[in-house]
Amino acid sequence: MSNSNLSCMRVISPNRNSPRNHKIDTITIHCVVGQMSVESLCSHFSNPNLGASCNYGIGPDGRICTIVDECDRSWCTSDWENDHRAITIECASDAFYPYAINANVWKSLINLCADICKRSGIRKLVWSTDKNTRVNHLNGCNLTVHRDYDNKSCPGDYIYGRLGQIAKEVNQKLDGPAAPFKAYQGQVNATDGLNCRTAPVSGQVLKVYSDGTVVTITKEDFGWGYTGEGWVCLDYINKIASAKDPAAKEDSIMDGKQVEKIVKEVLNRQNPVYNKLEDVPSYWRADIKELVDKGIIAGTGGGKLGLTMTEAKMAVIVKRAVEKSQDAGGTEAAGA
Repeated sequence: MSNSNLSCMRVISPNRNSPRNHKIDTITIHCVVGQMSVESLCSHFSNPNLGASCNYGIGPDGRICTIVDECDRSWCTSDWENDHRAITIECASDAFYPYAINANVWKSLINLCADICKRSGIRKLVWSTDKNTRVNHLNGCNLTVHRDYDNKSCPGDYIYGRLGQIAKEVNQKLDGPAAPFKAYQGQVNATDGLNCRTAPVSGQVLKVYSDGTVVTITKEDFGWGYTGEGWVCLDYINKIASAKDPAAKEDSIMDGKQVEKIVKEVLNRQNPVYNKLEDVPSYWRADIKELVDKGIIAGTGGGKLGLTMTEAKMAVIVKRAVEKSQDAGGTEAAGA
């Protein structure tokens, strides 16, 4: 059983079992919670007092190191059985939520996973969002996570939320050369705007696209798209159509303000606003008029009530409940 040729360094940890007792059929991706270089990763996991290790580590520059040979079981996932069948990979990440990995780590992770699959006879990498499916390897699932076996957040929400995308990109490499990239248009879906950067993840901000802006994505790089002006995070882009299909584009584009307007219209139909006393349903009108006359409901100015249906209903319920309580109190006093 060989190691990956993508590794540039091999420092073997004493924290391992040799040999592993199960065929390699699983990959478990971890975040190391820190931007640790491959040198630091090797040193860290070689400490016998740590009681932990991994098969591979990936530094923030994308370099890969071997810490436990593939023929041996690492101590990585808090589960004996999982680590005997899985290749475990620790990725340099931010030390704060959501523990993001950079583009260098992402690219190396995809290449390493594809290499592991090819050499281990794993024909397809399969992810499931269902814990039971993962831990029991149902439906071909062969991607597992540390949080399934221990009270941990590993691999962090950044990686966890993208494991489906990781499997997709690995499988594209396993399936052969990808089809030529087809440019498409997308709409910014970010209330506070979307940064356009000189490079993915941490590049300098060139400009900010406002919510609803339509951009053309001409190439992608591990969750980032190039607009012709710079790179944007595709998490905030809604794909709308092929850039070469203007008819479909026009049918699918909807400005962010239009969406907001439609939502408000729907909400208004469900919870209309009463601006005049005549707008209030007849079965509440007398109560609302009395509350207005007493100054309890002051309105929004300009002679407008500005009262939603829900607010009107609650006002009437409270008013009638108070009156009922007062009537009951008066009856008891008279009886005494």
